Amino acid sequence: MGPAPVAASILAIGELAPGRTTLELRAPTLVAGLRPGHALHLVRAEAGGYRLRRVAPVTKVDPLRGSVEVALQPRADGGRDSLAELRVGDALTLVGPIGRPIALDAKGSNLLLISDTEGFAWLRLLAISAVAAGRSVVFIQEAQSAHDLAPASLLPEQVELVVATTDGSLGHAGVAADLITSYASWAEQAFAAGSAALLAGAYDAAQGRRGVDRVAASAGARAKGGANRGSWMQLLLTHEIGCGSGVCGGCTLPARSGDLRLCREGPAIPMSEFRSGGTE
Repeated sequence: MGPAPVAASILAIGELAPGRTTLELRAPTLVAGLRPGHALHLVRAEAGGYRLRRVAPVTKVDPLRGSVEVALQPRADGGRDSLAELRVGDALTLVGPIGRPIALDAKGSNLLLISDTEGFAWLRLLAISAVAAGRSVVFIQEAQSAHDLAPASLLPEQVELVVATTDGSLGHAGVAADLITSYASWAEQAFAAGSAALLAGAYDAAQGRRGVDRVAASAGARAKGGANRGSWMQLLLTHEIGCGSGVCGGCTLPARSGDLRLCREGPAIPMSEFRSGGTE
């Protein structure tokens, strides 16, 4: 049985990057349990009795305001998104949290985060929380052009932001994976989120770090109810819809230690769980 639905109202509407909408939702009873890596199901009644249900990553939490910010992910089919038509004051239902919190090494102080425009939503709260806890964060952000980047103002000023654009309009001319080896010896943990291409590139780059793949996942080494967290890099794999409670099997990932459900054992999966080639 999954979490109970929670009624919420929209306090503000913003954006993470051009065309990437965020909703700030008042839901004081839900906020205390939210951590980096969590997502919420947004549920809204549509015409004809249809109930729209979408996964939205948690991007920011404000305990004093009793609010949570989530990012609307583009529909996979490119169709009309009625959630993007919501207005301040509108009501909808939240179900969650979905997934497990991102596992951090208690002794590690240096974190490397890697994302593209889509993945930024899944790592923003991690950057905010890590800085608040006194950790050092380098955030490599990849985009097609400077216009597509999430603004630096959305991250704490203590975060070192490194940019890669494939058209060379800002920062490194290329992709984020090109820059990972420069920080591999500094970072005690790394986290990558975004497209399959970005995750595969991050996986390949991380393989060059000495000892990164020595920890092999096994049934005996798995944490209770989830995957082994021993790898230097964790890849955040996301799913669009599903039950959110691990029952339907729609987000199941075959891994070295057995099938993992992204809505329960994910979204952050240790790279040692992948046989080869990142997410392929």
